[in-house]
Amino acid sequence: MEIRTYQGGFDDNLSYLIWCKETKCAAIIDPSVSPTMIFETIEDKSLKLEKILITHTHRDHWQYIDDYLYKYPLIQTVIFHKPIDNVLENYRKVVHNEIISVGKNLLTVLHTPGHLEDSITFWDSKNKSIFTGDTMFIGR
Repeated sequence: MEIRTYQGGFDDNLSYLIWCKETKCAAIIDPSVSPTMIFETIEDKSLKLEKILITHTHRDHWQYIDDYLYKYPLIQTVIFHKPIDNVLENYRKVVHNEIISVGKNLLTVLHTPGHLEDSITFWDSKNKSIFTGDTMFIGR
């Protein structure tokens, strides 16, 4: 799995673009930064953006979701099955230990309440990567 990290937006949040090297299938985790550079990477690498993964429903973690939905209207949005805030009307509801694929890469959904009751973490055990949202604050 390839990972690109983008920092910005409110509170210097992190967005991640992840993709499968073999299939070029990609996902964005927490669309919280202006997507211009992310769109450029998607085009430069000829990626197929298929999913938006949201770690929790605080607005600063999905504030640019409309830009992705406009550019990629068939994209699937993934949120914990009991969201605190309504991000969208149509989305894939996930539960603890559910497996999500990004091409041939598998991510395990871990329910990690604390920061917010609907917080989830995405864990790639094979590549030893974890995407925590605000479950862990960098530098604090």
